Amino acid sequence: MHIPDGYLGPYTYGGLWAAMVPIWIFTAQKVKRGLETARIPLVAMASVFSLVAMVFAIPIPGGTTGHLNGSTLVAILLGPWPALLAISVALGIQAVAFGEGGITALGANCFNIAFIGSLTGYGCYRLLTASRIPRAICGGIAAYLSLNLSGLFTALELGVQPLLHQTSSSYFPYSLKVAIPAVMIPHLTLLGFMEATLTFLVLVILLKSQPGGWTSLKKTSFFIFLGTLLLFIPISVFGHDFWIEKKGNELFLVFGHGSKREEFDLSKVKQVKAFDLNGKEISINKEKRGPALLLKTDQPPSLIFAEIDNGYWSKTIYGWKNLPKRKATRVVESNRSLFYSKSLLRWSEAVTKPQTDQGLEVLPLANPFEFKTGALLPIKVLYQGKPLSGVDVEGGDHQKIATTDKEGIANLTITKEGHQLISVSIKEPLKNDLDADYLMITSTLTFEVTK
Repeated sequence: MHIPDGYLGPYTYGGLWAAMVPIWIFTAQKVKRGLETARIPLVAMASVFSLVAMVFAIPIPGGTTGHLNGSTLVAILLGPWPALLAISVALGIQAVAFGEGGITALGANCFNIAFIGSLTGYGCYRLLTASRIPRAICGGIAAYLSLNLSGLFTALELGVQPLLHQTSSSYFPYSLKVAIPAVMIPHLTLLGFMEATLTFLVLVILLKSQPGGWTSLKKTSFFIFLGTLLLFIPISVFGHDFWIEKKGNELFLVFGHGSKREEFDLSKVKQVKAFDLNGKEISINKEKRGPALLLKTDQPPSLIFAEIDNGYWSKTIYGWKNLPKRKATRVVESNRSLFYSKSLLRWSEAVTKPQTDQGLEVLPLANPFEFKTGALLPIKVLYQGKPLSGVDVEGGDHQKIATTDKEGIANLTITKEGHQLISVSIKEPLKNDLDADYLMITSTLTFEVTK
């Protein structure tokens, strides 16, 4: 539903900016006079809730996107004017920080989603609650109508561009006959029902769990915003890594996060090396096994090292795509992703030596197989053969566990027995690559603690 820059001509976006400025001024004054100080944090939480809900855009025909926005739910819980303000802030953050929507089109997006969405949703809800219809059902109906009205205004603004700018093809090129069905069919059939279901379920939970009535509902809206926000965060937002893990007597190169394993293109694996206790390279065979790559050696290795080129990734308004910047659409940012993965199996002085002069690497400075739970393991991080200071060291769940000092050294606490996964990442700007803005490099080190 967000309208990007360049889709609306100056008559439309200028007029909607002119309309929204006095609306924002009026809203700010009304909220300042009428909102209790204790409820101000709820407005901030509502803004975050709406921001996350709108991040997950679904592409639809006609040159725009559809998504949930939560405007009716926020308006029911906080009132229409705080909702208008909170959602306008969310839209502003999306436009400036994430490139979703446009700066020139911000007035139009706020008019459609924040103003139309909040006020019509709240108005419909109040009208419906005057009857004997249960409040949760009223909220669901109001959310459905509100989202579709927002979509209709979006379609109208896009569809009138050929009429307003007949001598220019620079703006949205499709007429109302195309724009209205393209936007409204997905909203009427799918997105509206999703918005209605979300609003209905949240209100059911609140009204049933709060015997204190409507006052209690408003007081606990913070927890509803927080809980619903967590439902919107998918597993995919967490970082995924390559690492080498041991299962029984077998070793696997895997890709995933935590206990989740995912398929990956084997051609991305550029090299895998195995070394004995003297640091001498030994032969290694690779075999596809499920979503992982089985690694076999003729003799017991002390260290296995893998280099993976994970290719180009572009963050678009539709999510991350495994595409270079020039082949993706509506790109927010893009990067080239490289991984270095190392598994320590037996201790020797050879394992403390770097395997690459150009890559990112984590080196153990002491034998981790002699460590017990609670001990501090010193490690050193190198990049292009030099110590890397001030980089965060993360554990298997991407929680920060240490930061390297000026010598590139960090001391890690062994918190549990069994499989250990340590990772570090760096991000550097790319100047001469048209397909990526950044170079993203991640290095992982794995080993087992048995004491």
